[in-house]
Amino acid sequence: MLSDAQEKRLAELLPKLREIRHDIHQHPEIGFREERTQALVRRWLEEHGYSPRDSAETGLIAEVGGGGRTIALRADMDCLPMQEDTPLPYKSVHAGLAHKCGHDGHTTILMGVAAMLAEQRNELSGRVRLLFQPSEENINGSGGKAMVEEGALEGVSEVYGLHNWPAYDKGQVRVCAGPIMAQVHSYSITIKGVGGHGSQPQLCRDPIVAGAHLVTALQTVVSRGLGYEGGAVVSVGSFHAGEAGNVIPGVAKLTGTIRSFEPKVTERVLERMREVCAGVASTFGVAVEPEVVPGFPVLVNDAACAETVHRVAAAVVGPEMHSERDLPMAGGEDFAYMAAAVPGAYFFLGAKQPGQDTPVCHHPDFDFDDDLIETGVRMMLGIVADRFDA
Repeated sequence: MLSDAQEKRLAELLPKLREIRHDIHQHPEIGFREERTQALVRRWLEEHGYSPRDSAETGLIAEVGGGGRTIALRADMDCLPMQEDTPLPYKSVHAGLAHKCGHDGHTTILMGVAAMLAEQRNELSGRVRLLFQPSEENINGSGGKAMVEEGALEGVSEVYGLHNWPAYDKGQVRVCAGPIMAQVHSYSITIKGVGGHGSQPQLCRDPIVAGAHLVTALQTVVSRGLGYEGGAVVSVGSFHAGEAGNVIPGVAKLTGTIRSFEPKVTERVLERMREVCAGVASTFGVAVEPEVVPGFPVLVNDAACAETVHRVAAAVVGPEMHSERDLPMAGGEDFAYMAAAVPGAYFFLGAKQPGQDTPVCHHPDFDFDDDLIETGVRMMLGIVADRFDA
């Protein structure tokens, strides 16, 4: 799909893009604190003739081309609050922060796209808006939502985003029309009992025992609260109570996540959760107080935009290497706010190495596969060419 001159230019860029990816990986920054990353991207854009402007505090927007339709391409920039103990020569220099989801790679891909498009600016039949987005990992402070609210998609016809995915075979592209990623809710459940001496449980109302039963009972919210169609995940992520082995505490707390794809399913899950909490409270004589915080909405791909990705993938990775298999998935993504504002599509680049148990996103041993930089650049450039030729 690229001209000979573009192929040569991309080959020249790739070594530098790998260096950039390693640099971003080595200096991870949490949501809305991506100052160094923002400065690095800004310098790159300015060196290639762009005039980037700030968005959502630590994000950037840049444009190339003019006239016709406007296509937006988005990459996320933030890291996770995780420790990196891998032996990488470019491992994180910041304790408790690490790029364990591949946003360093996503940012690098869009930087590569920016460099390639800069050399085609006089040949483009439309405008491309590049969105370097902060804070995707923080569901209570979405950078995608902030950019939309600030008008980042005003005048945009379509928006596209991507994510590496080590659970899919390397070289594959996965995309589907309709819901592709779930709505996310976070919850906390506080259990208030009566504490006391561990030798006298009969005088207490033990929140740990009540909490243990609650963890088990929550597993029935989906398995016994929904029919064969399912469509939700309820997980408990933490259980905290007490400090001493001979003391029954007065309070325990659970936290977790709910993933769903349909409003009616979401409401049924929340209804069942409230019923389960009330039942445990009555059974054990404790107070059970659930609190649910809505997060990202369902990410819904526009059918025509998803078809564009399929069409481009057939040319970039081959007709047998793109599919809808294993979609939708229960992960959450704040690209959902962008896809709700204008037609869009979000897709995945497979990264699973043949014959290996490749660490998945958010795994302590995860690292973005540099080979995907070229694939991602080719996909994004292909989407631009496809839409401007339409």
